[in-house]
Amino acid sequence: MPHQLSKVTIVALVGVAALIALASHLTTPMPRGSTSLSPTVTTTTVSVYLLSAVGACRGPAGYTPCFGGNVTQAEIFNCANVATSAAGCTQLVTNPSNASISYQVTVWYPYLAHTNEPSWANCKYQSTGDPGQQYFANCISTNSTAFIVTEPALPPL
Repeated sequence: MPHQLSKVTIVALVGVAALIALASHLTTPMPRGSTSLSPTVTTTTVSVYLLSAVGACRGPAGYTPCFGGNVTQAEIFNCANVATSAAGCTQLVTNPSNASISYQVTVWYPYLAHTNEPSWANCKYQSTGDPGQQYFANCISTNSTAFIVTEPALPPL
């Protein structure tokens, strides 16, 4: 006599499969292209990433960070120890086709529990293209020495 599954078992299996499918769409793996990144780091929030190339984003004094949805294009800050200092971690971001198009960005990470800081933020940054302005962000460690900078994605219109 063939073994039959109960209706409860079938419903449970279908539910588990649906949860696994949903979870796979909500997690974003970190890029594997760099040896300094951990391939197991994931995030479950919808974020945009500070991009590693200068784009069209501008402030009153020049180019500023652009954020986008492709984590493989995120700027990697390999200066976690310096980012904890009062000076922060300063890095030059350039346009890959024209190195004279660039800006400097400084990140402080971690940066927690300050006035007007959103609950999702754990770091802040400023750029040479928008002097005097500092913005909250969410930094994600990729290993013990590196991190990327993210912001929550705006909801679709």
